[in-house]
This record gives sequence, C-alpha cells and structure tokens, in this order.
Amino acid sequence: MAVRPPASPSPQARRQAQILALQAALAARDVSSIERLLGQWVHRQGVNSIDALGQELDAAEPEAWAWWQTLQSPAPLPVLQEPMAVAAEPVAVAPEPMVVAPEPVAPLPRLEPQLPKATRPAPAPSHPAVVQLRAWLPDQETRRAA
Repeated sequence: MAVRPPASPSPQARRQAQILALQAALAARDVSSIERLLGQWVHRQGVNSIDALGQELDAAEPEAWAWWQTLQSPAPLPVLQEPMAVAAEPVAVAPEPMVVAPEPVAPLPRLEPQLPKATRPAPAPSHPAVVQLRAWLPDQETRRAA
C-alpha cells in the first residue's frame, strides 16, 4: 500500500508559522532573519499587509517591535540653529583647492576572436537516416554514396 505524503499546511497555518518565526527573530534581535522573514511576508501577503503585521507584532512583543522600529527609522537630521549676527570684521576664508576632473578614458577596442575559416562544410553525420536525407539535397559537389 502506497503511503500518502503529508498534507501541506493551510494558508492560515503557514501565516501563523511565519508570525511565530518573526516573533522569535524579534526576541533574539536577529536583524538578518527579521529582514528575510519580512521580505517573505511582503512577497506572500503584499506590501499593504505590513501595517497590520506591525500592529500584531507590537501587541505580542512591544519592546522588541519598538527596538526594530528604532533600527528602521532614519537618523534624525541635526537641527540648524538660527544664524548668529554677522561679525563687523570680514573673516578670511581659505581658498578651496581646485578639483580637476580626470580626462575621460577612451574605451578599449573590442577584440573579436579570430577563428580559422572553414574551407569546406563539416562532414555529414554518420546516422543512416541523415545520410539518406542529405542525398536529396542539391550539392555543388558530386553526390557521394552513403
């Protein structure tokens, strides 16, 4: 009697398994696993489902999800302060060195492989059916016997 392969898990079971794997990666603070699993999630569920996944992961592991969000947020830009009053004396500014752009490099000539020219066509294969078919083709040489 043949053994039937085990049934594949349902889509809901696969989704739940992926969420559990994401929670484990978040708990371990494994950045590469989180990125890989989130990439799989987007591939399978779509980009629009990321927000719902984030809310679900935040509810399960708020501290780990907050850690991940701080990694993903860009570094804050420094805040520029108001310019100070202009000094009465002019400030000497050192001249900036001139940067000379390098001359464009000419592309290398393309080398074509030099193959020897064939003086005559390749010999016919020795299969009898092919020899029989070649006999029907017009040829400039005299017909050869098979």
